[in-house]
Amino acid sequence: MRLVGALLLLVCTACSSPASPDLPKRSVPCVAGFTCTTLRVPLGVDNQTLDLTVAAADNVDAPRGVLLMLTGGPGQPGVPLLPRVRDNLHPEVLREYRLVMFDQRGTGSSGINCASLQTAIGGSDFLTAPAGTIEDCAQRIGPGLGHYGTPDTVEDIEQLRRHLGVERLTLNGTSYGSFTAAQYGLRYPERVASLVLDSVVPHKGFDPFGADLMAATGGVLEAACRQDPACTSDPVADLAWLVENGSVDGTELMESLSISSLNTVNPSLKGIPAKLHAARNGDDAALKEFFQTVTSRRIRYDELSAGLHIATLCSDLRIPWTGGRTDALETAVRRLDPKRLYPYDLETARRQLIVDGCLRWPEARMSTYPEADQLLPRTLILHGGNDLFCPVEWAQWQKAHTRSAELVVIPGSGHGVQRDPRGLEAARTFLLG
Repeated sequence: MRLVGALLLLVCTACSSPASPDLPKRSVPCVAGFTCTTLRVPLGVDNQTLDLTVAAADNVDAPRGVLLMLTGGPGQPGVPLLPRVRDNLHPEVLREYRLVMFDQRGTGSSGINCASLQTAIGGSDFLTAPAGTIEDCAQRIGPGLGHYGTPDTVEDIEQLRRHLGVERLTLNGTSYGSFTAAQYGLRYPERVASLVLDSVVPHKGFDPFGADLMAATGGVLEAACRQDPACTSDPVADLAWLVENGSVDGTELMESLSISSLNTVNPSLKGIPAKLHAARNGDDAALKEFFQTVTSRRIRYDELSAGLHIATLCSDLRIPWTGGRTDALETAVRRLDPKRLYPYDLETARRQLIVDGCLRWPEARMSTYPEADQLLPRTLILHGGNDLFCPVEWAQWQKAHTRSAELVVIPGSGHGVQRDPRGLEAARTFLLG
């Protein structure tokens, strides 16, 4: 799915309290049919705590137990998205399950707000952060810097399960939420009834250079062109030419193309090949407008926290150049195969947020993961054929490393498959089966 000096002033409401797993009885404004409370969890440093908002449906005796929906990012809150998630789920699923969502640590209105970084990159995975913004954000978070990794959130989910008073959870996670759900399943397999992993980030993690994603871009663009009778150009060659000749910023292209592949935006990628071809031929007006309108720069911290995003990624990923080790980064770049990155290039790989940002991120506590490599719970894996955030190869890897998995790849669908009626029906069938 992001503090002034050494205090987590913007993240928690009771930082001076002793670490306690208590679920306060204080209720907060909530969606009709749900009860909202706060779950207090230990931050993991200096006896400080975090208060996480939880929304739980009022059908406490739902026959199939709790369905915990996990949002993406990392950096998205859960509770503000509850009305949209509820309205998108099949009514029978809502009757059979008790729907629960929560604001993961560092997210939401009380989450990490690194204002300069947020203004510069919003919710982006790819854009290069301006000088000073990464460093300022790390300083703002302070001593808790290394306590926003996915394993920390996994322990928060376990605290939540206990307070809900249930033996097992059904977890449904999209994008980064799929990674969190899988990590919980690896850590607490006996506590999981089943998993829905949508637009999969594989539980082994991923290459911070995004080579898999870059390599998959060509096939997705070719498929989009074949499906559009108006497409008469070669969008892959056009994209490669624009990047190679410095006509566009490769990270800008990755940003806007990936956002287009969301199922709520333009999963068919209709019209994009024409923009690329026109720009290659000297008319870049449409492409520039595309960059301006299809961007995550305007996303607020309480919608997706840029600070939490970078804090989690730099903690979760095994990045040897964190803390300014430029030599380690340059060694890693030299090992990249440029052909594997096509239609992008080495410069695009080097300048991405995760790569350049983690170089400038201080060394801190790193995430540790369960030793198990195979995911044991019954699992549905959903993936869109046009997903430009997560390549379909990630879903295939996840299926191969899950004991009991069904993989559904939906052609022409994009990122967030349960926003596609076909994906929603597949999830309904699995959850009610």
